[in-house]
Amino acid sequence: MKKVICSMIFLLSISIFGILDVKAESIDVSRPSSLTVTYQYDTLLLTNVDVSLYYLAGIDASGEFMFTDEYQSVSFDTTDISASELTLQAEVIERYIEDNSLQSTSLLKTNQNGIANFSSLVPGLYLVTVDSKVVDNCRYDASPTIINIPTLENGAYQYDVKINIKTEKEELEQEVTSPGDNNSDNNYEAVPNTIDNIIFYVILLVTSIIIIFGVIIYILKKKGEKNEKKK
Repeated sequence: MKKVICSMIFLLSISIFGILDVKAESIDVSRPSSLTVTYQYDTLLLTNVDVSLYYLAGIDASGEFMFTDEYQSVSFDTTDISASELTLQAEVIERYIEDNSLQSTSLLKTNQNGIANFSSLVPGLYLVTVDSKVVDNCRYDASPTIINIPTLENGAYQYDVKINIKTEKEELEQEVTSPGDNNSDNNYEAVPNTIDNIIFYVILLVTSIIIIFGVIIYILKKKGEKNEKKK
């Protein structure tokens, strides 16, 4: 009985250590890959928005990343990095790209389902950035995201990767426009023509002078007629 129990324990130990010692298959660095990015907030699909993809580093069969010359100055140790540290690193690289006006590897717009699908990619490390969009007086901002292709799931590498980009919503303040600042077509007021106004006032002045002279002549004429009658 003891021999049977010992044998079972031995076989179980071999089984456990065998499972823990299993390594993932090597990476096929020549395999065409893809990345599907979904841009939405709750049920709102954010369509017709630019999604930029930046190739940061290549990868070898063992999973070691090799940063390109363009991104050597912002390279980092990809081993044992936490999610929060990776988010901060993505923000650093995004600022680096903006400061140096670097071009994206690929640029797509989200479709009617808020999806941008990048195909024919080579395995490696990528940065995904998505433009902001304003809908119904709310602005939606997506966080820059670092993603490695392929990803390891259940001991197997997945070369067709799908991600939902992290998105935040901010309500915008409505601008209050004073009546005087409203330049809409319905409230448009024509600016008076200054030259026309001057001409109008000149004519009015000349007419007034003629009338005054006429009144004076009429009064003098009447006085003359009265003086003749007195004589």
